[in-house]
Amino acid sequence: MKEQERNLLLEKKQALLHEIRQSTDIFKALADPVRQDILMMFMIAKRMNVAQVVEQSHLSRPAISHHLKVLKQAGILDSLKQKTEIYYSLTLESSVIDQLKAIIRAAEDISNDPAKAFEEHE
Repeated sequence: MKEQERNLLLEKKQALLHEIRQSTDIFKALADPVRQDILMMFMIAKRMNVAQVVEQSHLSRPAISHHLKVLKQAGILDSLKQKTEIYYSLTLESSVIDQLKAIIRAAEDISNDPAKAFEEHE
């Protein structure tokens, strides 16, 4: 394999690693089964406060608050304070979706790179 092709493939692999590292908070947030269940609740209800999430869960209010905070920090949930209540909803921000798409694009770019075939045979 030519040095230039090898360097280009290495750059693509570094780009993928960068995208993955940029998305660590998203992956951590989505890795927990409780947060996955909470995410599914928001797919149905669209908007809920902590008490409404607690009603649908076996966990305590502090535990649910923690999980909601993690999802919010990852950019998956957004919050809006109305009087004394905080309501959460899915952000479906383009930034979160764009990050995940960038990882897929970078992985596909490596997978489809003709230089990769030569690398496997060396």
